Amino acid sequence: MITCDECDGECCKTIAIDIETPKLKEDFENIRWYLYHKGLSVYIDNEDTWQVEIPFPCEHREKDGSCAIYDKRPPICQTFSVEDCEKNIKEVKVMFKTVKDYDKWLEKNKKFK
Repeated sequence: MITCDECDGECCKTIAIDIETPKLKEDFENIRWYLYHKGLSVYIDNEDTWQVEIPFPCEHREKDGSCAIYDKRPPICQTFSVEDCEKNIKEVKVMFKTVKDYDKWLEKNKKFK
């Protein structure tokens, strides 16, 4: 297992936000809209939760990956566990980085297109 000291502050490089699980054709089209934005990814985790991942590093992340406000960091950072680090778990079932990836998945899974 990788420790925080061995990491490059992976948890401080992106924001992942839960989104509604698509059900209707319009919902699936909205996912495509996310993916038209450079750098954004959409993924389904192992609990079937859909998330949009936004590549915005925390403004307090130092060049070496450490936290400049470690003693005053927000509660979400304080409770984050090394066991939850994306480098230590495989929580992503499927990742869409491009519309092409997404379209392939839609076709394979017989979803709306």
